[in-house]
Amino acid sequence: MKITIDVDIDPEELRRFLGLPNVAHLQDQMLKNAQEYLKDAGQTQYADMISGAMQPLFAYQNWVQRMLTGVEPDAKPAKSPDE
Repeated sequence: MKITIDVDIDPEELRRFLGLPNVAHLQDQMLKNAQEYLKDAGQTQYADMISGAMQPLFAYQNWVQRMLTGVEPDAKPAKSPDE
């Protein structure tokens, strides 16, 4: 025999029913602290890491540009013989 019971309850009611503590304020504070830390750290520590991670991408872009155009990206255009 199989019995199915459907219960219409929201998460807050279930938390109270199970006797779990309300940690919403703690979670909000931790999230706010994490956001501030990342904002402050992003100006110093992570800037070097991001620029280092972007260098292979820039090298690949330069390589593709040289392959497609045959010209170095920073090279000056060749002067014509009459100049």
